[in-house]
Amino acid sequence: MAKKTDTIEAFMESARRYMRRTEMLVGGESVLVAVSGGVDSVVLLEIMSRLAPSLRLKLGVAHFDHNLRESSSTDAEFVRDLGQGYGLKPFVGSADIRRIADDEGRSIEEIARRERYSFLERIARRHRFDVVMTGHTASDNAETMMMNLLRGSGVTGLSGIPPTRQLATHTLIARPLLEVSREEVEAFARGTGLKWREDESNASVDFTRNRIRHELIPVLETFNPSVVATLNKTAAMMRDFDRYLAGAVDSAVRVVTVGEPVPDERIELDATQLKHLQPALRGEVIQRVMSEQFAALPLSHTSVERALGLLWKETGARASLGGRFEGLRDRDKLVLIKNPPVVRDVDKSFKAGGNVDVADLRLKTSFVDAKDVRYSSNKNVEFIAADGLPEQLTIRTWREGDRFHPLGMKGEKKLSDFLIDAKVPLDRKRQTLVVTDGKRIIWVCGMRIDERYRIGKETQRALKLELRDL
Repeated sequence: MAKKTDTIEAFMESARRYMRRTEMLVGGESVLVAVSGGVDSVVLLEIMSRLAPSLRLKLGVAHFDHNLRESSSTDAEFVRDLGQGYGLKPFVGSADIRRIADDEGRSIEEIARRERYSFLERIARRHRFDVVMTGHTASDNAETMMMNLLRGSGVTGLSGIPPTRQLATHTLIARPLLEVSREEVEAFARGTGLKWREDESNASVDFTRNRIRHELIPVLETFNPSVVATLNKTAAMMRDFDRYLAGAVDSAVRVVTVGEPVPDERIELDATQLKHLQPALRGEVIQRVMSEQFAALPLSHTSVERALGLLWKETGARASLGGRFEGLRDRDKLVLIKNPPVVRDVDKSFKAGGNVDVADLRLKTSFVDAKDVRYSSNKNVEFIAADGLPEQLTIRTWREGDRFHPLGMKGEKKLSDFLIDAKVPLDRKRQTLVVTDGKRIIWVCGMRIDERYRIGKETQRALKLELRDL
């Protein structure tokens, strides 16, 4: 019978070999260990503290409180005490995950993941940690693969949890326990006398992952007792295929991308070029773009099909891609959008020379002497002739039938035609604001003033209009 110390050393050696094989560490790094208080992360901290002297590692401990349970503050205190017990300074952050998820219309699991990694990235950047380590196990990987399989995600989703990935700050996320099961981790914890916190929400079947863990995996184990190991091997093969496919996807993304994407807001794809891709590549291009442009989790198969379905739709067709994501067919482009603007049916009166807030924007107005007007390239700052200007003005969303006399043009023009000529994207077209004097449009915000409000030689007083984010 193997001695307990032999079992512990074998576990340590397995983790050390896996980190070396996956190039997580070379020695001398600064490592931030993410600790929830659960058994997986507590074991990870124990392993890294044992390896730190031989690998010349500088360690830190980070804990993120999701505020989803009444006992979450106790978990934070537990991790503080645990870190101090190892002689390490703990970094603790928190967020009201339920409120954020409600505000954004997304799942609690998605928001929890996003906010947690955002916190870890901030700590790593501020305190110059080279590597952030998390306690994900082979069991977590199997559950993730099954979640993505059930959602109908593509190759990337079926690759499961990667052993390492790079954050935007060049910090490496690493998962040293990804080859060992949750049962092996718990055996190590008991063998070394470690204490940990039990998250009561892990027993709840309200979350998809928990249902897979407590209901689906046990059923699959009746068919294959080694199903967790089998799923991990399959995920590894899919990861290899994903890497092979990545080159073709990269090339395709470059071909179909139109113009410069607006980070974390929108990206435009050439609909014709996308149609001409091999069917197997189209979906992967959508997945890649959504992942890189918006840091989105893998889309479901249904969402990808909705996006691709727009390639054969008329201009103006839309499709929900889940959460705040949306696809739009705009002429010869497929536009993928995050958090579509929320300006809807604005109609507010305000006093000339004062300020007014609409949605997440503020219009500032102030009178200036016409001879002091200084124009700039800022499209959200404009000057109009104020001699004879009514005291009350209005800012509102544009309407079908609106007309104005664009500066520099001959005669009036339908605002809808003006927006089409200016190639304003459909999703932005519906958000266009105008300032009026009650009868006529004065300014199409961010675009053009009316010719009749041009500042001329006889103009004595001007009104400065400035539209800015709140």
